[in-house]
Amino acid sequence: MAEKDGKTEKPTPKKLRDARKKGQVPKSQDLSSALSFGIFALAFTGLATYVFQRAFVFLRNMLKNGFNIQNIHNELGNIGSNAILYFLILSAPFLVIAFLTAIFGNLAQVGFMLTGEPLKPSLKKLNPVSGFKNIFGKKAAFGLFKNLAKLFIVVGFTLYTLYKSGFMIMNSGKIGSPNIFPLMIELVSRLAFNLAIFLAVLGVADFIFQRYSHNKELMMSMQEIKDEYKEMEGDPQIKSQRKARYRELLSGKISDVDEATVLITNPTHFAIAIRYDQKVDQVPVVLAKGQDLMAFRMKERAREKEVPMIENRPLARALYKDVEPGDPVPIELYQAIAEILALVFQAEKRKKNKI
Repeated sequence: MAEKDGKTEKPTPKKLRDARKKGQVPKSQDLSSALSFGIFALAFTGLATYVFQRAFVFLRNMLKNGFNIQNIHNELGNIGSNAILYFLILSAPFLVIAFLTAIFGNLAQVGFMLTGEPLKPSLKKLNPVSGFKNIFGKKAAFGLFKNLAKLFIVVGFTLYTLYKSGFMIMNSGKIGSPNIFPLMIELVSRLAFNLAIFLAVLGVADFIFQRYSHNKELMMSMQEIKDEYKEMEGDPQIKSQRKARYRELLSGKISDVDEATVLITNPTHFAIAIRYDQKVDQVPVVLAKGQDLMAFRMKERAREKEVPMIENRPLARALYKDVEPGDPVPIELYQAIAEILALVFQAEKRKKNKI
């Protein structure tokens, strides 16, 4: 269908981001369910023992304390509160596991996402044509087929396990009452483990299919890509970022500070990297210049590379205003630059003599 509409191009990163903001992400409920069931299968032995022990305590207390039939209406409140309390105690591990695995299953598939877009009212949701497609469309048919397949396979697994364990079940009366419970746990654990493997494979396959369907739905035409590009070009934020990047490129690169002989500062607003190597340069050359944030970064770089920094406000302003990176220092500024270079060379000479 996408190809018939001319949508032959993969969705752009912006298209995917916009869809994510609307809550449209590929997610498999089967994979989350398989994860929950797999954890239940692994923890079944401990959970079954926990439930059996707590249920036995509850039943024993009920039979031990008993209640007066003649006065049962006065004891119903106590019986009900105890039943609710024990029900919460018995179901607590299952609720905690279900809650944590549901969160983890969704985070593993789509990451952390918080959006209220799907909750907003929309007339499209009331469209009978869309509703008809949702009920009788390809997705609905695939979902029905998938659920029927799961049902048949789960029933098949169960019958096969019971068939293989039929002899053991028929002779369970001979092993004594204390051993029946561990036997049943082993039987159910084996069935649950096999089902968990099957559901995990099905969940992974469904997740791959959901990703494919999601990307298929977001396919774009060449015209849509062009329109999106034009829209991004007109975005004020994109424009401001591009201008800032362009100014940074015009001001030279931060790495040019590494080759500088001295960094002249304002001290806070401007920074100009000057190089004067007698073997290479006939006159001092401006390598890079920066203002505000760029100047701050240049000074940090100079400290890292141990490039001398000298404050000279008038000279820094003049160099930033009149000279571009790669240009030689103007003749009228030779005297001021020479004095600064002399200080730098003297400091280097004293440093060598100390060593």
